[in-house]
Amino acid sequence: RDPARQRDHYRAQPLFVLLRAMTPIQTLEKNPTEASAPAGGIAAFAAATKTRIAEQLNFCRHRFVATAQVSKEKVVAVASDRTAQVTAASAAGGAVVFGTGAAAAGLVVGSTVGTVLGFVPALFTFGLSIPLGALIGGGCGAAVGGAVGGTTGMAGAGAAGYGAYTKRDEIKTFLNLATAKVLGVVAATKSGVAARTMAAKDKAMSVYSACTLHVAAKVGLAKDSATKAAVATKAKTLELASDRSVQVSAASAVGGAAVVSTGGAATGFVTGGAIGAAVGFVPAMFTFGLSIPVFAAVGSGCGAAAGSVIGGVTGLVGGGATGYGVYTKREVIGSSVNDARSAVGSATKYVKDQAASSAVYVRARISGATGGTSEYGSDGSSN
Repeated sequence: RDPARQRDHYRAQPLFVLLRAMTPIQTLEKNPTEASAPAGGIAAFAAATKTRIAEQLNFCRHRFVATAQVSKEKVVAVASDRTAQVTAASAAGGAVVFGTGAAAAGLVVGSTVGTVLGFVPALFTFGLSIPLGALIGGGCGAAVGGAVGGTTGMAGAGAAGYGAYTKRDEIKTFLNLATAKVLGVVAATKSGVAARTMAAKDKAMSVYSACTLHVAAKVGLAKDSATKAAVATKAKTLELASDRSVQVSAASAVGGAAVVSTGGAATGFVTGGAIGAAVGFVPAMFTFGLSIPVFAAVGSGCGAAAGSVIGGVTGLVGGGATGYGVYTKREVIGSSVNDARSAVGSATKYVKDQAASSAVYVRARISGATGGTSEYGSDGSSN
């Protein structure tokens, strides 16, 4: 760090040289003879000074142009670099996304904080400090949140984009390896599933065949059993239909149901009508007597229906039971009737003989008492 070398270095700079050229005092100090020269010397000095200034300006211009050209080439090179483009795009996207979210969050938080702080002087500002505080807090929060979020998103997304782009070959290789491994696993799984599917299919077909044979055998047995049951049922039905006792029982049941249901319907009609008319007397004074025939009609209908049902059921059961009992005991009943008929005939003959004997005896006594001759013989016949 030599001061003399630094001074020489600064004096060699174009701007320093230009300033020195533009300073007449330094020029007069270097050329003291020119200070005492006449006007011609001053003009020569001015011309020399102008020439030196033009040279310095030309030097500065060339130096600036060279520097600008180098900067331009460097900027173009950086802008043409794919890495820089990806980094810039990632940083811009991250700044927009994170900046927007952070600005929204800052707006909400700032508005809330500003509203809370605005409550303090609300009594002195007639409540105007609350919206004003919310507005100021929201603006400050949005600005701070946008700045922080944008900076964070720009830095993070730019770093991520730069890292992803610079490591793209490694990432691509890793993804290819992972894809190949996944495809291998998928292929192996697919082969295993196909093999197990075929095995399951074969097993299912064998089970289906066995079940089909078993079901066919069971169906055949069930069919034979059903056929035998149908034949037996048909034979039993024909036997019952041709049975005289069943026929008589059915006919007796139908006849009893018809007779008793008719009587029950008639009885229920009369009884229901009477009960309905009696019930209709209660509201008769409010219905001007119309409730009596209406209730009588309703009671008659209900009584007829109930009597018909009850009588039909009773006649069906009673008639069937009576017919069945009479038919099954017909021989015993016939024998009893014949015995009763014989007994009645014998009793009639005995009574008749006794009556004839009594009449002959009475005539004989009457004839003996009067001295006449009886016109009948001892057997009661006429002489």
